Amino acid sequence: MATSIERLIEAIKNLSAAEKFELARRLEETGVLDDNQSWYWTPQWQAAEKEADEDITAGRVYHYDNVDDLMRSLRAKREQASK
Repeated sequence: MATSIERLIEAIKNLSAAEKFELARRLEETGVLDDNQSWYWTPQWQAAEKEADEDITAGRVYHYDNVDDLMRSLRAKREQASK
C-alpha cells in the first residue's frame, strides 16, 4: 500500500498548481479530502511547496541535530549580516 501512495505522491508533484487545485476540489466534493485541509491545495500554497522542493533539490537547506545547534547557526548568521 505504501508503495502506491508514494507513486501517487510523486505523480501529483508533476501536476501544475491549477491541476492540483482542481484535484483537491474534486476530492473535496467526494468527501475524500477534509475541508480543513483545502488550504494545502491552493495555488499559492502549491507555489510555496514547489519553491521549497527546489530549495531542497539545490541544497539550500540546513539540517540540525538539535535546537541548540540551530540557534547557534542563526546567531552566527545574524552576526555576519550585521558586519
